[in-house]
Amino acid sequence: MRKSMLLLGTMCLAATAVGTTVQASSERGGFRLAAVVNTVCRLELPGASAGTSGQIIDFGSFYQLCNARNGYRVVMRHPANMEGATLFWDGRAVPISQGTETVIADENHAASKYSDVRLDVRGVDVPISSLSFRIDPKGSVY
Repeated sequence: MRKSMLLLGTMCLAATAVGTTVQASSERGGFRLAAVVNTVCRLELPGASAGTSGQIIDFGSFYQLCNARNGYRVVMRHPANMEGATLFWDGRAVPISQGTETVIADENHAASKYSDVRLDVRGVDVPISSLSFRIDPKGSVY
């Protein structure tokens, strides 16, 4: 009998200790919320118009939206050997590559912004239908 009383007392003491521990940890408790958001990159282009001289193509204001945490690139696809043509991206001159693609913006962070775009094609015969633009996320895509 004495042994069972001792065992019962030990169990009560253990239950009290466990109850205290649970109560203490619940006061400091919290939660963590994690989510995976799909990568969204979008480039919206207004209609382009040729200037009065036919040497400047005004694309207007491009809207760029990309939530990729490592940033994004905006690329122009064009005919090869457009030497002499220059793209102006927010007033910054971007020489056109000799290949068929030119990186015109390279951001290292997510962004949502507008950029004014013009193409100076003096001395270069390029139909506007041969140009296209895209936005590519850098890093992991979800």
